[in-house]
Amino acid sequence: MAPALLLLALAFGEPARDTTFVIPEGARISIVLREGDVRVTGVSGREARILMDGEARGVYVVSGGQEIRVTPRDRRSDGDLSVWLPEDVHLTVVGREGNITVDGLARGEVQASTADGDVEINRAARADVSALDGDVRLANTGPASVNVADGDVWIDRAAGEVTVHGVDADIVVTNADVRALSLMAVDGDLWYDGAVYEDGSYSFSTHDGDVTFALPENAGARISVSTFDGELIPSFPVQFRGGRLRGGEFMVGDGSAAVTLRSFDGDIVLIRPGERTPESEEERD
Repeated sequence: MAPALLLLALAFGEPARDTTFVIPEGARISIVLREGDVRVTGVSGREARILMDGEARGVYVVSGGQEIRVTPRDRRSDGDLSVWLPEDVHLTVVGREGNITVDGLARGEVQASTADGDVEINRAARADVSALDGDVRLANTGPASVNVADGDVWIDRAAGEVTVHGVDADIVVTNADVRALSLMAVDGDLWYDGAVYEDGSYSFSTHDGDVTFALPENAGARISVSTFDGELIPSFPVQFRGGRLRGGEFMVGDGSAAVTLRSFDGDIVLIRPGERTPESEEERD
């Protein structure tokens, strides 16, 4: 069956383009926008709505069953998109220049990619983000994966495996419920304050930046530390064995969790949960 073609806003110069349509359960929708902000909100029910603002010629909505694609009508169709979707939709947003905001796809997966713009996702079953130049903020998600070149990353209340790779990026993860965590940066500070499970694996690596790790008092962990031009700074007593240049490791409790903390040019800071916050560190600096 040939895909149904819906043309939005044939007239030129109108201030807004608006359409509604029904999305089946388990559908996947992709939005591609060259320039402009995209704001997506999850709603109850199966009806979706797309509203395009600005002096734009509109967008195409192409539906082929479970796959739905939204694209500009032509190169002059830049503008901001407001989109309302059922909360179980699997969403992909690709933008070149503009911010991407997604809120309320609590049972859906979100993939977002932008060359120049910030990405903010709240309440999603899964989040995968790629940004060249822009900050990324995630909250209340399931598993999350982030790749960013130039921008900071803040993840709050994630559950499941979390992986973040950054080039010039500070990375902060708080209130997380994760058993597998990997944070890597070339130039940036790393910060973690969340659950530490006995069967968990937590890995942190940065070339130029500090690593701050909050270890709960009742947690057991085998902690491996490595820093070339920095030092280990614990806020509580530890039995550390090893040299400053080659690193070393120590046990806390039963040593059940595996924790690796590495910084070539930065300090390794151990704290208790809630003892400090990233905001308080910024004020101190």
